Amino acid sequence: MDINQLATWLESNQHKFIFYCYTGGSGGEFICNYLINHVDLFNKTANEYKNSYTQTESMDKFDNHSSVNNRSNFLDPLLYDSLSNSFQTSKELIQDDTPDHDSIDTFTTLAGMILTYIEREGWKLDESLLQAFANQDKKYLIRIHRMYPFMKLFNKSKNYVIRTDKWHQYTSLLVECKCLLAPYFTVSEKINALRLEHRLHNDHDIEKSISYIEPILNDDTIPLYQYTIEVMLNPSIFDIDITALTVTELQKMLWQLVVYRHLADKYREDIQENIAYIKTYYPDWLEEFNINLVSFEDVFLGNWVNKEFNLNKEDFYNSMVRWDQRNTIYLDKIDVKPKRGIKRLNQELYNDN
Repeated sequence: MDINQLATWLESNQHKFIFYCYTGGSGGEFICNYLINHVDLFNKTANEYKNSYTQTESMDKFDNHSSVNNRSNFLDPLLYDSLSNSFQTSKELIQDDTPDHDSIDTFTTLAGMILTYIEREGWKLDESLLQAFANQDKKYLIRIHRMYPFMKLFNKSKNYVIRTDKWHQYTSLLVECKCLLAPYFTVSEKINALRLEHRLHNDHDIEKSISYIEPILNDDTIPLYQYTIEVMLNPSIFDIDITALTVTELQKMLWQLVVYRHLADKYREDIQENIAYIKTYYPDWLEEFNINLVSFEDVFLGNWVNKEFNLNKEDFYNSMVRWDQRNTIYLDKIDVKPKRGIKRLNQELYNDN
């Protein structure tokens, strides 16, 4: 499929897209998976297709690790997470290499960004799946983290933007601990994690990395953090001289950075600033482009899924309670105790004794 064909496909099918825009740590992928399991969406059919995206080895690593850090993996077999990841590959995300979103003002330029992203990841669009979606009328759910200006193209889609409001610091802590710390405990987990990350960085010697983590490699009680691996393979980007630090010292420093930096007033306010940005510069989006602002509390309590999808609010609420109880177990596992003053969900939305 070339750029013009994809552009036509996007424009012709945009009325079937539902965008769920959320801040990291607020259970976005868990919620999206719940929806496709309880609402008749095309996602369930799409997930049955086998293609270069769904068969990647990184998917296996993610799924196997989810039982530890309580992360969910919501697949996008149609567009391969191109919109979800804002066209950033895994390596580009670590290196903070951000594409030029402001240049996207037509479906043609958007299609070009999508195809370029997919090619950089080494994948190829599943044209049979795209055609199957075009030939039916079910909706397709896509998760995103920001409403970029190019989203104005999707003026026939349904867009939900979730505000975390007073739970912003707690969800910020969760996303940091789940995505960056993301501990590996066993020898095989540590080696496999290193091996997968080294495939993104061909100029590094994996044996040197294994040697560096040797003091903690065989101790299942001491985790190797995902963030540690990223710093080891990109020391210049993080401006950290790992040769001056043991792996234990490096991990202690990174743990403190991750656990405490969410307390900064301006840290991880992307979604809140994004909402303010929309209201200030694009107030017409709220009406003309079907943007619906939703409070995280309404999502958690089940009010939103009941209103929008006619789902049982109590069932959804109970699922969210269990989701956050698993968060608590995970934070305890990595010795993280949210600081006093941070509003936690179990303080107001449910009582977890």
